[in-house]
Amino acid sequence: MTQQTGSSRQQKLASISAASMANRDTPLIRNAWYVAAKSSEVTREFFARQYLGISTVLFRKEDGSPVALQNRCCHRSFPLSEGKLDGDVLECGYHGFRYDCSGKCVAIPSQKKAPENIRLRSFPVIEKEPFIWIWPGDPELADESLLPHQEFFDHPDWAVNIGYLNIKGSYVHLHENLLDLSHLSFLHDKTFGTPEYARAPLEATVEDDHFEVWRHVECELPPIYAKPLGWEGDKATRSSGSLYVSPGLHMNTGILKNIQHPEKMQDIQPMVKVAQLITPETNTSTNYYYAQCRNFALDDKEMGKFMLDANQAAFSEDVFAIEHINNMQNVDKTPGFYEIDVPADLPGVSMRRLLKKLSDAEQE
Repeated sequence: MTQQTGSSRQQKLASISAASMANRDTPLIRNAWYVAAKSSEVTREFFARQYLGISTVLFRKEDGSPVALQNRCCHRSFPLSEGKLDGDVLECGYHGFRYDCSGKCVAIPSQKKAPENIRLRSFPVIEKEPFIWIWPGDPELADESLLPHQEFFDHPDWAVNIGYLNIKGSYVHLHENLLDLSHLSFLHDKTFGTPEYARAPLEATVEDDHFEVWRHVECELPPIYAKPLGWEGDKATRSSGSLYVSPGLHMNTGILKNIQHPEKMQDIQPMVKVAQLITPETNTSTNYYYAQCRNFALDDKEMGKFMLDANQAAFSEDVFAIEHINNMQNVDKTPGFYEIDVPADLPGVSMRRLLKKLSDAEQE
C-alpha cells in the first residue's frame, strides 16, 4: 500500500513538472526570427515551404530583394507557387488572381476592379548571407536587433559549410537533444561520439534564458576532427559546449588541443562552431539547417566536404532518435506513463520551461 502511494505521489509530481515544460503539443512560438532558406535557394523561381503551420512562398523581386507571402490564394486556396511571376506580380495558376509583393490583390480577371480588402499575409524577412530569416509572428514586433545572426557565418577567418535535414518530430526535442551531450557516447558511437563523454563531468549554466553546457574529455579525436588537423591516433583534449540562443538557433562549440604532440598545434586554437538553425514546420515536423564553421583548413574545399558529410551522418542519428521518440508518443498510449528526469537533464528541462513561458505569453 505504501509503495502504491509513493508511486502515485511520484507520478503526480512528474505530471506537474511535465506541465511546466514545452512539448510537441505546445503552441509554436511565432514572435521570433527563424531561418527560412539559404540565400542561394531563393531566386526568381518560387520557393515553397511550410513555417509554423503556414504554407509560404518565397521569391526575389526584380531588384533582388527577397519576399515571403502566404502560399494560398484568397479565392480558392490554390498554392501560388504553382502560378507564375510577372515582373513583381504573382499570378494564381487557377483563376488568375494577381497579387503584389505586399500581398495585396491588384487584379481579378473576371471583374474590372479588385476589392481593397483582398490581401495575402506577408512576412518580414531579412537577408544576411548565407541565410534568409523570416518572422512568422506579429509584423510590428519584428525587431532586426533580435536577429540571432552569428559572426562566424560571414567572417573571413572562418570557413562555412551548410547542410540541411528535415525531421518528422518536434523542434522542442531537437533543442533538448542539443543541450544533452551525454548521448554522444551512445547515439553517436559510430560517428563523432567517444566513450569518455558520458562519464565526463558536466559544467552547466542555467540562468533565466541562458542555458549552456560544457564537457571536457581527453580522447583520440574522431575522424571528423582528427583527419583535417592531421592528429589521427593522437591523444587530445576535446572541449564541447552547447548554447541555447533563441527558439530558432542553437550553437555548438568544439575546442581542440593536441596533448600528445603539442608541436602539431597551429598558430591559432583549432575550433569548430556549428550553428543549429531550427525552424518548425508544424508541431511534429522541423526544418533543420546547420552551418559548420571552422577556423582551420580554410581553403581546403575537399576537407570541408569531408567534415560536412561527417556532420550529416552524425546529425542524421539525432534525426533518427527524435523521429523514433515522436513515433513512440503516437503508438504507445500507456495510462499514467511519465518520463523521468535526472540531474544531467537540468539545462534541457529549464530550456523547455522557457519555451513554455514564451508560448504561453503569446497565447495570452
